[in-house]
Amino acid sequence: MHLIYLLLSVGLILFNISGLTAMAVRFLPMAASARFLAVAGLVLVFFAVEHVVGFGKLSWLWPLTTAGAGWAIYGRRDWRANQQFWSAELVFALGFAYGFAWRFAFPDIDASSEHLTDLYFISNFMPGQTLPALDRWLAGGVFDFYYAFQHYAAALLARVFGLEAGLAMNFSWALMIGFLASLAWEVASHFIVQRWLRAALVITLLLGGNGLSPLMPWMIDDSAESDAHAAAVNRIWESTRFSGMFDERVNTRLGEAVAGDPKAPGFTEHLDLPLETVAYLSYLGDFHPPLGSLVLLMLTLALSLSIAQRKVTSGADQRNASEALPGIALGLTLPLVLVTNTWIFPLQFLLLLCWLVFRRQTLATEWVPILLGVLLGFALIYPFLGYFAPASLATPVSWVKAGDHTPPAYFLALHWPFLLLIVAGFGLSRRVPWAGWLALTLAGLLLMSELIYVDDPMGGKYERFNTTLKWWSWLWPAALIGLGSVVLGRGGRIGQVLGGLMLAALLSYALPIAAYWRHADKPHTGRMAGDAWLRQDDIQSSMLTHLKNSPDGVVLESLEQGAYSTSSALALNAGKGVVLGWADHVAQWRGAPSYVPLRHAAIRAIYRGQLADAPGWLNQYQVRYFVWSLADEQRAPGVRQQIDTAIGRDFSWRSFYQNGEQQVGIWERRDAQRAVTRKP
Repeated sequence: MHLIYLLLSVGLILFNISGLTAMAVRFLPMAASARFLAVAGLVLVFFAVEHVVGFGKLSWLWPLTTAGAGWAIYGRRDWRANQQFWSAELVFALGFAYGFAWRFAFPDIDASSEHLTDLYFISNFMPGQTLPALDRWLAGGVFDFYYAFQHYAAALLARVFGLEAGLAMNFSWALMIGFLASLAWEVASHFIVQRWLRAALVITLLLGGNGLSPLMPWMIDDSAESDAHAAAVNRIWESTRFSGMFDERVNTRLGEAVAGDPKAPGFTEHLDLPLETVAYLSYLGDFHPPLGSLVLLMLTLALSLSIAQRKVTSGADQRNASEALPGIALGLTLPLVLVTNTWIFPLQFLLLLCWLVFRRQTLATEWVPILLGVLLGFALIYPFLGYFAPASLATPVSWVKAGDHTPPAYFLALHWPFLLLIVAGFGLSRRVPWAGWLALTLAGLLLMSELIYVDDPMGGKYERFNTTLKWWSWLWPAALIGLGSVVLGRGGRIGQVLGGLMLAALLSYALPIAAYWRHADKPHTGRMAGDAWLRQDDIQSSMLTHLKNSPDGVVLESLEQGAYSTSSALALNAGKGVVLGWADHVAQWRGAPSYVPLRHAAIRAIYRGQLADAPGWLNQYQVRYFVWSLADEQRAPGVRQQIDTAIGRDFSWRSFYQNGEQQVGIWERRDAQRAVTRKP
C-alpha cells in the first residue's frame, strides 16, 4: 500500500510539472529551461507574497493545478507534432528516476552529514506562516539567517501535495537531479548531434569524479582492505577530500609526488581543500544549497546559448516579448542564486558581467531584458533581504596567504580535466565564440579562487575550506558541460576521441559509487519519509506517533553533543520545534551569541537534575513536551524521579516503556496556558 502511495504521489507531481512545462514552452521554446523557470517562478512569487501573508495549508490547490495540467498536456497529445517536448520530458523523467533511485534505496534523514539540518530548514516553512518563519531549532527565535529558498520550495511542495517534510525532502532531491540532468542535456544539444554522446556527457556529470578520481588507485593502495563496503566508501571520499584529510594515507610514489611523503621528517598538515561532484552529493544525500546553485548554473549556460545562437542565426533585431524572455530569465538567475546559495553569488555576478562584456556588440538591444530580470528578481526577494541582510554574518573577502595556496602538484592532479577543457575552449573559440567566453571566464574565476577567499569563522586547516568547497564544486560542472559539449560536438574526430578518453577517466569514480550501492546496507528501502531509522525502535516509534498526533508545542530533547546527534529528530519528524537544535550550528549561523551556550548548558543541567528552577525555565521557553529517552535513562539513572518531583505540578508523565525502575516517556504540560516566551 505504501509503495502505491509513493507511485501515485510521484505521478501526481510529475504530471503537474509536465503540465506547467507544456504551458511555459509556448513562451520559451526550450523545454528544460522553460520547465525550471516555470517552477522557480511560481515558488518565487509564493516566497514573496508569504512575506506579507502566510497561506497556511495549500492541499486544496493540487486538484485545481492537476486539472490545469491535464488541459495543457491534452494540447500536446499529438506525439509527432510535439516530439521535441516529449523527448525533453523523457530526459527529465530519466534524471528524476536516477535521483529517486538514490533516495528510494537510502531514504534515511538521520544525524549523518547535514540530513537533519536540511529537514530542519524545510520544517520551518511547513506551517505556512507569514515569513520569516518561527525557528524550530531555537524556541522564541525566527528563521532569519540562512539562504533557504531551495528548502522553502520543498516545503511548498509538501504543503500543496499534503506530504510529510521528510518525504518532500527526498522527492525534491530527485526533482533537483531531474532539473540538473535535463538542463545539462539542453546545453549539450546545442553542439552534440549524437544522442549517445550527449548521454555520456550527462552521465559523467551525474556519476563522474574529479581529476584525482582516476589517479587515486595509484596514489593510495588499499588493496589490503578486505571489506568491500569500506573500500568503496574510502574511494568515494579520497578524491573528494584528499588534501587535508586523506593525503596522509598515500603509500605510492605517485601519491608522494602529489602530497609529499607523510613518513618523512617535516611533513606538514595540508589545508582541507575539497571539490564535491554530483556523484559524491548523491552518495551523501544532503538536500543542501549546492544542488540548487548547480541547477541555476546549467540554466545560465542554456539561456546564454539560446541568446548567442539566436543572434547568429537570425541576423535580425527581434524585440518582441518572446525574444526578450531568455534575457529576462538570465537576469533573474542573479537574485535566485543569492537566495539559493549565497556563496556562489560573486561567481554568478562575474559570470553575467563577463557575458555582457562578451555581448558588447549587441549590448544595446540585450541589456534591457537582463536588467529587467535582475530588478524583477530583487523586487521579489526584497522582503527576504529586509531581515536576512541584517542577520547575516560578516564574511569579508581576504587575500590567500602565501603558505595557503594550493600546492602545484595537487592543483594539477585535481584540476587537470578542467585545465584541458579551458585550453580546448580557447582553441575552439574562433569556431565557437561562446566557448572562448566561457573558457576565459572560468579560467579567471579559478585564478580568483587561488588569490582570494571568504574569511568565515573557520580557521587553521579549514581556512579556505568553504570557499573551495563551494567555488570549485560550481566551476567544475560549468567546464564539464559547457566546454565539454563544445569539444565533443565541434572538436572534430580528435575532440571526440580526447573528450571520450577524459569522460572515461572521470567515470572511474562510478566504480566505487556502484560498489557502495551494491555492498551498503539498505534496511529502509522505500521508506521515503526518512524516519524509518527512528521507527526501527518500537519505543521511539510509539513516541514519534504520539508526538505527531499531539497538539502543536515546543519539545525539549536532550542535547549532549553540539552537532551531528539525533537530538531534535523526534520533534522535527513530528512537525514540531525544539528549545535548541544542534548548538554548534545554531551558534555559528547566528554569530556565536552568548545565549546559545547558556541554553545548551541549561538543557544538559535539567537532564541531570541539576537545574535550580526547572519549572520556571520550562515556562520561559513554553515547553509543552519533555522527552526522556532510553539514552537519557541510561546516562542518568534515578534522575527521572527527581525531575518528575520538580516539574510534576505542571507536567504529567506518559510512559512508553518500563522495566523495573527504568522508564522511557514524555512529560506533557497539564495546563495549555503557558508563560510568554522571552526571546533571546
